[in-house]
Amino acid sequence: MDNNNCDKGLEFAKKELADPERILTSTMKVNSGELPMVSVRSDKPVKKNELKSLIRYLDKITVSAPVLNGQAVVSALGENKVNIIATRNIEKLS
Repeated sequence: MDNNNCDKGLEFAKKELADPERILTSTMKVNSGELPMVSVRSDKPVKKNELKSLIRYLDKITVSAPVLNGQAVVSALGENKVNIIATRNIEKLS
């Protein structure tokens, strides 16, 4: 390839064409929380063709408050065995 000054860019392009991955971002229901939902993300990339099915799976799960930012709320999910991490605190209703 011409005008390729960075090997990382070429590696990324090849991977993107052959086996694309993305960080999963979504929300999950919270039971007894100050908010009804918590934002979540995967701790590593997920195969792009798995995203929809993993999000549908997460839609069926409810976590209980309190939820801490950085807490793993689901472990070893999908082909890449990703952990789903909360991205904010949700306090428990008193």
